[in-house]
Amino acid sequence: MLNSRYKNLLNQSALYGLSIFLMKGISLVMLPIYTSYLMPSDYGRLELLVVFSNIVSIVLGFGLVEALYRFVGLADGIEKKQRHAAECLLVAGVIALISYGFFHFYSKELLPFLPGDITENELYLLGVALSVGGLINIPLAWLRITERAGLFFTISILKVVLQVSLTFYWLINGWGITSILAAGAISSVIVAIILCIIQLKETKISFSLKNLKSIITYAGPIFIGGAATFTLSGMDRWLLTDYFGTTQIAAYAIAIKFALVPTLLIQPFTLWWFPKRFSVLKEHDGKSINAHFAMVGAIISVLICGGLGLLGPLLIHYLTPIAYHGAISILPWLLLFTLLKMLSDLLNLGCFIEKSSKVQMNINLVASTIGGLLLILLVPLFMIDGALIALIVAGIIRFGLFFYFSQKKIYLPYKFSYLYPAIGAAVVATWFGQVS
Repeated sequence: MLNSRYKNLLNQSALYGLSIFLMKGISLVMLPIYTSYLMPSDYGRLELLVVFSNIVSIVLGFGLVEALYRFVGLADGIEKKQRHAAECLLVAGVIALISYGFFHFYSKELLPFLPGDITENELYLLGVALSVGGLINIPLAWLRITERAGLFFTISILKVVLQVSLTFYWLINGWGITSILAAGAISSVIVAIILCIIQLKETKISFSLKNLKSIITYAGPIFIGGAATFTLSGMDRWLLTDYFGTTQIAAYAIAIKFALVPTLLIQPFTLWWFPKRFSVLKEHDGKSINAHFAMVGAIISVLICGGLGLLGPLLIHYLTPIAYHGAISILPWLLLFTLLKMLSDLLNLGCFIEKSSKVQMNINLVASTIGGLLLILLVPLFMIDGALIALIVAGIIRFGLFFYFSQKKIYLPYKFSYLYPAIGAAVVATWFGQVS
């Protein structure tokens, strides 16, 4: 059984890997171009918009993808699966209309609350892309559930070609960060329309007050907990900018870009595994299979972080101007924080199996509150070092709580002895990356 799953994993992951690299890794590929056309102050401003988009995308996502995985994964029969997918898309459509209206009419009123001299036009363009995010993510999740990696890959190529072509054209014409935002808005709207047409042909639109209530009840706490994680995915840059300015955080922002690479590289695995783990749990020996593949993902995560620890400093040195090279010494600590987050996501199945998702909400609230308080206390005193300490402490707490409560609910027989050699290799590789 495991051999057939590995074959499926390799076939699906190859296409998912290319897709995710194209969609999310494009900012890293374009990094030399961005840093050539943008001054450190402009790049710092762009990073603030990225931070803002991170928290808003969590809010607008409303935990619907997680709800889709859970309800479709545990549903019996294709008709029930299609109905749940249609209901999630309906909720995403309502959120898209409301959020676009907000950005259309109230972008100007939001500006005083954002640091970094962001303009109304920049915020509006970002808002357009964010508004249709759910109409992209739900159909893409449906494609993953139905194992259509080829179509997933085709859509990814289309989005990247549109976004890169428009960005490059407008950058060389002097549009600055507006070129990146405008290209993102246009490509997102086009892809959202295509994906919605594809899903609607299969699932139609379904409305059941009882089912919608169940989906919203499950997704709501995930949304609240996810929104709270802003302190772990943006508050650091927000405070650093507020105290020290956009130019000062440019190197930190570059280090974050590289530290996020492992989350992209592991996604071929998680895109294949996360939609399956609920249905696998119902199979014979489902707990052992879940533990096995979760540990496979954990080992891959550690090795990827170690590889970035080794190669990241060289890439930063050769791909960016000297003004950004301070990112090299920051990178190992951000990679540690990234690894903690990846392990939390892989070893948390028990926290997501119930009809209610309040456990993960409470865990995220606790970790985010502690992280936020530490950021407020340490950033003014120790600048970037203070931010790193706060993030790592919060990451350790989050991982510990997810693992404890997950195992308490559903004990999975993890074999950690396979993980320790990978951790040792990653530490050595990261050390060589710093001294070479």
